[in-house]
Amino acid sequence: MQKNFFLLLIFVHLLLAISFLSDLPFWVMFTISFFLLSIAAVRFGHFDTKNLTISNTAIAILSGLLMYGLFFTGKICAELLFPIQMSEVAALYRKVQPQLTWHYVALFLIIISGEELFWRGCIQKMIEDSFENKLLVIVISSLLYMSANLYTFNPLFMLATFAGGVVWGTLYMWNRNILLTILSHLVFNLFFLVLFPIF
Repeated sequence: MQKNFFLLLIFVHLLLAISFLSDLPFWVMFTISFFLLSIAAVRFGHFDTKNLTISNTAIAILSGLLMYGLFFTGKICAELLFPIQMSEVAALYRKVQPQLTWHYVALFLIIISGEELFWRGCIQKMIEDSFENKLLVIVISSLLYMSANLYTFNPLFMLATFAGGVVWGTLYMWNRNILLTILSHLVFNLFFLVLFPIF
C-alpha cells in the first residue's frame, strides 16, 4: 500500500471524528470535511469515467432505488429485532437530517460527490493496486468506509454504511464510471432524506 493511502485514512478519520464528536456545527464541519476530501481525492486518486448512456444511467438510478428499498426493509426488520438501538439510529438521523436550504445544496453538490470520489474513486482504486481479488477489494473498501463512521457509536448505522459501500463499490467495480456511483448515491439520498424519509 502507498504511504498516501494510510495518510488519507488518517485524514478522513480525523475529519469525521471532529464532525461527529466536536461541539462545532455538524453541517458546517461535515461540508468542510467532504470538500477537503474531494480535493484530496482529486489530488491522489485516478477516477474512471465514461459518458453516461441511457442504459447505465438507468442502472445507476435503479441501484439507488435498490439501496433505498434495502434500507426501508432493514429498518422494519431492525425495529422488530432491535427497538432500543433503532431509537438511537433515529436520533442520529435527526442530527444529520438536512434542515436548511444550504444543507441540501451542500449534500447534493459537495458531500455525496465527495464521498464517492474519495471512497470509491480514490481509496477503492488504491486497494485494487494491492489485491487482484475483486470481492476482497470491495469488502476491504466497504469495511474502511464503515470504520470512518465509528464516531457515531452506532453499530446499526455502521452496518448500513457497510451495505452502501458494498453496493456502490460493486457498481464502480462493474462499470468503471465514478459518475454512475455519484448518481446512484444522489438518487438514494433524494428518496432517503428528502422525498420519502425513513425516519
